This record gives sequence, C-alpha cells and structure tokens, in this order.
Amino acid sequence: MDIALRRMRADDIPQVIEIEKEAFSPGWVGTPFRRELNSRYTRFLVAYHPDGIERDEPGADEYQPRSGAADESLWGRMLTGVRSAFGISRHDEVDDLAGYVGIWLQGDQAHITEIAVREELRGRGIGELLIIGTLRVAYEQALAEVTLEARVSNFVAQRLYDKYGFNEVGIRKNYYADNREDAVIMTTDPIHTAAYREKFATLQENFLARYGELRIQI
Repeated sequence: MDIALRRMRADDIPQVIEIEKEAFSPGWVGTPFRRELNSRYTRFLVAYHPDGIERDEPGADEYQPRSGAADESLWGRMLTGVRSAFGISRHDEVDDLAGYVGIWLQGDQAHITEIAVREELRGRGIGELLIIGTLRVAYEQALAEVTLEARVSNFVAQRLYDKYGFNEVGIRKNYYADNREDAVIMTTDPIHTAAYREKFATLQENFLARYGELRIQI
C-alpha cells in the first residue's frame, strides 16, 4: 500500500473526524478543524493512499539519501515494491485517509496537538511517517524544536517519540479529561544542530529502507 503525506484539505474533515473519534476517548473535545484550517498558526497533515499519483507531481518532496548512503542499484531495489511495503494489498478496500497530525506553530516551537492512525492500520509505520512530516514542517518554518504531550501510560507512543529525540521534560498533572491521567511533556533537542540533523537524516534513511519511498507535501 502506498502511503504519502500532504496538507489537509476541507474535504478531508469528515474522515479526519472519524479517525479522531476512533482514536480518542469519548470525553475528548473534538477539534474545530474547519476553523483551524484557516489559521496561519496551525498545520494539519494527513496520511493517505495516493493511487495514481504521478512521480513528478508539482510540490512533491521526495526524500533522497545523503551522498554515499547507497549505490544506485541498491537504492532502486529499495524503492521497488512500495505498494506492499506496509503489508496491505493495493486491491484491499480501505479508506482514503490512514491518519493525521495536528501541529500548532507557537513561537519557536512546533507543538503536536494530536496524532492518530486508523486502528486497523496501526503498527505499520504510519505514525512514524507523521512524525517525520511534523519535523519537516518545523524545519520549513525555521522553528527550534518540536514538543508534545503523551499519556504517561502510552509507552508505545513514548518509545516512538524517544526514537526521534523527544526527551521527557515535565509532567502535566490530571491533563486528560476522561480519566484525569497525567501527561508526559516531551520535547526534542534543538533540531538545527548538526547532531540532530544527522540523527534525523539517518532515521529517514532507515524508514525508507524499511517501507519504501517517502512522499511528503508540507
């Protein structure tokens, strides 16, 4: 199955609301997506199935490896079989949108407000792709770091964030309305340092080697 990222559009809202309702508790206050789409301080990315997308589509940001990372023939082999990279046949009937991420652009931070993937598609790298897209937005906007909150009990999510250099910097007590669970505040190291850029480049190459090409429009 091809999975790509692009900016959310107004006609995506019904599917995004479905994903939001599935991912979060009944006590979750729904996001006013239509209003937020018109704000210059927010950015929403959606993960979708781009059947029929042309490789030279205007604005497509296709990641390339660092010089010397792999020879041409190896890279070509890595890019084959993209449609099955996530373990789903292209003939399977699935919804167009697989997940989304909401980002607030605040001062020198990109703050992930919510991130969700359809339940049946979890564990296939889509959440990681959304994190990669978020970091690219932060670079595009010349922001210094990325931050978020995660449930203290959500160890799976915390491991993913830790992989991308998010560090625990504090706790928000009783943050979640449904059960008064605390939230872990996690923030990256400054993303414009040479060390973080190198880490992020390596993580993208590892993702590419495992899942296929990266197609991200931010």
